[in-house]
Amino acid sequence: MTNLAGQAVLDLTVLTEMYGDDSAHTICQVLTGFRDEAQNYMAQLQQAAAASQFSEVARLSHSLKSMCGLVGAAQLMAWCQTAEQAARQSDQTVLTDCLLLLNDVWPALLAKLNSDLQQHNNLQLQNDTHD
Repeated sequence: MTNLAGQAVLDLTVLTEMYGDDSAHTICQVLTGFRDEAQNYMAQLQQAAAASQFSEVARLSHSLKSMCGLVGAAQLMAWCQTAEQAARQSDQTVLTDCLLLLNDVWPALLAKLNSDLQQHNNLQLQNDTHD
């Protein structure tokens, strides 16, 4: 199982380097889109895993891993890598362990996303009132 302790929950420098823009507007737009899509993927992943649909778990984990890489969600990206490998090997034991770990990883990321979105929305509002 992957050790996620040293991984960042969310590193916005990855996002700003990827998009070449550190404006509050861009950060809010990207993080909101990521959060909404990731929530859909998480629900689908949990359903596929519960039904032991290994190929679907592998596909969803792979796609979500790529999305995480774009915004700097390193812990979830590492989780996706482990889940994808376990699913490709039809390893129910590792996949079950992954799903247990997901109960910590996803809420931590969601809380960080919401916190950063609130902070950048406030910055955007301040910038809009000064323009």
